[in-house]
Amino acid sequence: MSRSDRITKGVTRVVEKRNITTGKQMNLRMTNLDEDALSIMIDKIQEIVPQKNISKSRVLRAVGYLNDDMNLVKKLAKSVINNT
Repeated sequence: MSRSDRITKGVTRVVEKRNITTGKQMNLRMTNLDEDALSIMIDKIQEIVPQKNISKSRVLRAVGYLNDDMNLVKKLAKSVINNT
């Protein structure tokens, strides 16, 4: 179907909000132990949601949105103190 046919028949296209990153890079230094711990967490999350591709950056971005759960924030703060 050509564009003019779609217009005359009233076929419209739904605009989809795309997940596009800004292209900014963040330098993140991690020890081998940190990399291993993150890989273990990724594996555990991947088991829960096998239909999604779980990556390191996806997990780190998701942590930024967990600020509503104060128990988790306290656990993260304790982990920052104990492990870094």
